[in-house]
Amino acid sequence: MEFARKDQRAAQAAWAKAEQTLGSARQALIEALVGMIRTGGTGSFNMISDKDRIFFAGLMLSASPVATAEELAAEAEKVRAMRKRLQAPKCNDCEGAPDLTGDFHMESWAEDEREVRALKYMILSTLQELSGAVHRALEKEVTDAPVNETFYRTLFTLGEDFAEEDLLQIAYGLDDLRAQVAVYGSEADADSRN
Repeated sequence: MEFARKDQRAAQAAWAKAEQTLGSARQALIEALVGMIRTGGTGSFNMISDKDRIFFAGLMLSASPVATAEELAAEAEKVRAMRKRLQAPKCNDCEGAPDLTGDFHMESWAEDEREVRALKYMILSTLQELSGAVHRALEKEVTDAPVNETFYRTLFTLGEDFAEEDLLQIAYGLDDLRAQVAVYGSEADADSRN
């Protein structure tokens, strides 16, 4: 009987460690995505860029319930590599240059008021939910620069110190984004049938 309990405790400890590793990998990917946008800017163009592909693939994977820690870590490395590409031509050490390091850590949310933190998580989960449709459209070579720009700007705000009222305005705008993504996705589906 005691042997079975030890096995059960060991299995529970292994499961908890695996879940912690998975959560850490998911958090690292989200941090890398926010850092990439903070470094590379929120600009989007009427053509599909590597930044678009990597951003939406990473955002979609960060919400995937079946993603492994290895997949999340590999995607975070792709995002970090893109961040370096976006940062390369900019002058980081020039006098008066903006901070382009873009470093972001989700632990900073612990310092936010509870309502602000809840809004940030709600905004993040909505972006993750909607990213799949945009990613599928990009795979079909369909893009919508204003929608992509909205994703970038919204994710950018999660790494900043915004007041609750500002985040509420962003959250209210997510309904419009949801409608735009639905149109974007249906256009991609229509283009792929033609």
